[in-house]
Amino acid sequence: MDKDIKPEEAQKLLLQLTKAVFWNCDLTKFDYSIHKKHIIERILDAGLENDEIIMWKLYSYNDIKDVAINMEFLEEEKVTYMAFVLKVEENEFKCYKKKPWYQK
Repeated sequence: MDKDIKPEEAQKLLLQLTKAVFWNCDLTKFDYSIHKKHIIERILDAGLENDEIIMWKLYSYNDIKDVAINMEFLEEEKVTYMAFVLKVEENEFKCYKKKPWYQK
């Protein structure tokens, strides 16, 4: 369930995200609700601390948990970190036992 945030406030937050993380996206055209999965995945994969703060302002714990545990790939360190933050076991993450294509 999305947080109760005004669309104009969400847009201001989106525009504060690190441009290098969303290098191939026009954030002015993003809808924080429609593009939720994409935004959360990018932040978890390559975002900086400020991006993560924005993510928590935009999305609920359950939204972030749902996206995180269903990601196809996430660095081991990030899985450990997110498991701690979300209070779940690492093996609950879809990517837990899956190696990236370049390590097979």
